[in-house]
Formats: sequence, structure tokens, C-alpha cells
Amino acid sequence: MKRREFLKSLGDAAAWSLAAELITISLPIVTWGQAAEKTRRVGVLFSGLSSGPGARPVVLQALVDGLREHGWEEGRNVVLEVRYAGGDPARFAELAVDLVELKVDAIMINDTQALDAARRKTTTIPIILTGQRVTMGLGFIESLARPGGNITGVVNQAETVDEKNLELFKEINPGIERIGIMYSPENSASFATFKKEQMVPRLGLIGVPIPVSKPGDLDEAFATIVRERVQALHVHPVPVIVAQRGRVAAFAIERRLPTTCGANDMARDGLLMSYGFDPRVSWRRAASYVDRIFKGANPAEIPVEQMDRFQLIINLRTARAIGLDLPPALVARADEVIE
Repeated sequence: MKRREFLKSLGDAAAWSLAAELITISLPIVTWGQAAEKTRRVGVLFSGLSSGPGARPVVLQALVDGLREHGWEEGRNVVLEVRYAGGDPARFAELAVDLVELKVDAIMINDTQALDAARRKTTTIPIILTGQRVTMGLGFIESLARPGGNITGVVNQAETVDEKNLELFKEINPGIERIGIMYSPENSASFATFKKEQMVPRLGLIGVPIPVSKPGDLDEAFATIVRERVQALHVHPVPVIVAQRGRVAAFAIERRLPTTCGANDMARDGLLMSYGFDPRVSWRRAASYVDRIFKGANPAEIPVEQMDRFQLIINLRTARAIGLDLPPALVARADEVIE
């Protein structure tokens, strides 16, 4: 090879080497077969209060744990947008608008009034129930097997739970007749349940209505309980009442009134007894609905699940405070006894 041709071949080789190097530098590193993971946003319309800076209610931690079981890790591929109503149902509408405008991929709900607010703002974003009272007959879903629309999730068997709570009064005192029922007329599930509880001939009970629609109604509710000579109090776990559970428990203890509720946490917070489900279980279970929807399932075709694991919780501290000796057989039957 002539000297000039040899030098030219060296120059061409160097040029190709430089070009290859430039191409290598400009290309991103890609792991073949793996697409970039999309971060999903889950809106949570929570009826209660925040636990404070850096803390969350235990049910939200249960949700985070449930999501992790299905491969959704907060901060990596899923973000929770939590909005707290603080026990004030009037805030649900504005909070629902906020989540819809954020274009979240799903909205999780833990109260019927919150559900009503959310469904009025969107018919396309999936809405996942986390254990509130059964919504059949209220127009939210078509059936448990095939809910239709954009609503599905986990619900509570309200009628079964509330009747069991009323039966507890007869166990502790067969002579009880006048039961105050603290409910929210603005909450469609609570109101529908109250109408069925108001007269329970099988138990020989008469339900005395104690309506509470907003926090300011509580003083009048207490006055009604005294005026109507209520002998015991059954409490619906609706947001406006749950947020005031400390006042309700303190009033009942002062008046020496036995109390029941379908929400276990309220017995832990001072009510006498509760027969109901553990909300931590329902929130964790609801995470599976998030997973299925994010993987392409249609919420209209995912069956609604009814909670079927219930717990009886008895607060013996409250029993002692109101001077009540509970039947030993009833205490022995409890899943949890607060000493």
C-alpha cells in the first residue's frame, strides 16, 4: 500500500472511532424489556382528622401497607393525595373538586357523604370504597356483583352490625326500652339505617331520634337525650359524630348511659361497647382494588366486597365509670377487652 493511501485509511478509521464514541455518549442507558415506570396518584377523601405533622391515622398506614403488598410503594410509583375533612361533611364538595382537578388516577372514600360529593364531581375517575355502610338502594351502585359506573370497593353490612349492637343492650339490661339513636339525617346511609332501627319490635325497643348534622348540633342532642329520658345510646359512626366522640363518651359517662357503636375505635375511645369491623382491615383490602384498576380492570365490573369479619369490643373502664356490672358471659365473648 502506498504511503498516502495508508495515511488516508488511518484517518478514516480514526473518524469512525470518534463517531462511534459520540454515538455511545449520546445514547441513554436502557435496560431492554423494561419500560419506565409510571407514578400513579391516589386521592384519599378522608372524613376524619389528620394525626398531626409527620403522622397519619392508622387506617391510612394500613392502606400504604396494602399497596406495598401489591408492588405499589409510596414515593416510588404511587403518591397519596390525602384531603382531611376534619369531621365536617360540608367540606367534602370542595375537597372532591381539588382531587378531581389534580387528575388523580383513583379516589378512595371512607364515608357515604364523601362518596356522594365525589360522584357528583366525576363519573370517570374510579372511586374505591373503604368500608362505609352498604350503599345498596341509595343509587350509588347497581349491584354488589356488578356495581356499574365508576364505583366499587369494600362495604360494611350496616343492618347486621347495627341490629347486633342493639341486641347488646338487652344482654346487659333486659329492662331497657328507650334507646337514643344518634345519627346524621344528612348522611343517606345513616338516615336509611335509622329508619329501620327506630322501632325494633323483636327486641322490644323504641328508638328515640337524636339527629346531629353539624358539630354545633351536639348540645341540642344532649338536651334531647335528657328530655326524652333515654336509657341507652346507640351511636352511628358518621364523620360529624366520630369527630366529636370524646364529648359523646364523656356525656354518656356523666349520665351513666350504656353506649354502643358499629365502629371499634369509638369503644377504644370511651364508648361502652362496639360490634363491628376493624377499619384497618377494610382499608388494607381496598388496596387490592387500586391494584386491579391500575392494571387495567374496569371498576364497573369489579364486585363490591362485604366485610364479614366482625369484632366485639368492650370497654371495662367505661363500665366501671357508669357503675355497670356486665354479664361475665358477654365479657368472655369479646374479641378485645379494654381494662
